[in-house]
Amino acid sequence: MKDEKLIRRTLRGDRAAADELISRYYDEIYRFAYRQSMFSNDPKSVAQDLTQEIFISVLGSLYTYNSKKAGFRTWLYHVAGSRIIDSRRKIRPDEVQIDDTQIYVESDFTIDIQNKELLEKIEKYIKSQPSNLQRILRLHLYGDMTFTEISKLTGTPESTVKTRFYRCIKKIREEFERV
Repeated sequence: MKDEKLIRRTLRGDRAAADELISRYYDEIYRFAYRQSMFSNDPKSVAQDLTQEIFISVLGSLYTYNSKKAGFRTWLYHVAGSRIIDSRRKIRPDEVQIDDTQIYVESDFTIDIQNKELLEKIEKYIKSQPSNLQRILRLHLYGDMTFTEISKLTGTPESTVKTRFYRCIKKIREEFERV
């Protein structure tokens, strides 16, 4: 059954149609959320919560979906990207208390921690950018969407999407090559 038919049935209150629509995209949206939660203490749990919030938001705003503007998958990623950006704004860094205990660390673990710290700094930098730029970065990097798909989703010319993406990547490289 096509997405549009499931959407119409869902809007009429058909729970089975809503379940099928969610099932069709659940794993894909979960992976999208998980990729952006990997730096958290419990990425699986964070991704599950985000995915649930995304689908609650999707079902609550399904009446606003317009198939003439974008395909359902594209619209779904638009909603998902917005929810993830909103959730990132709410996150406060965890405070870590270090006591006098001596810790012996293997070198691979140290490298992993350094990489995680760098990713956290990059994520913080991305979070400080305007939401339209965050959306482009997140959809391309975490959602594996093409610039053409992002262009359609955001209503921004593809050349502008590419320019914004590559400018931001250049700034990130310049900012963090010293780290």
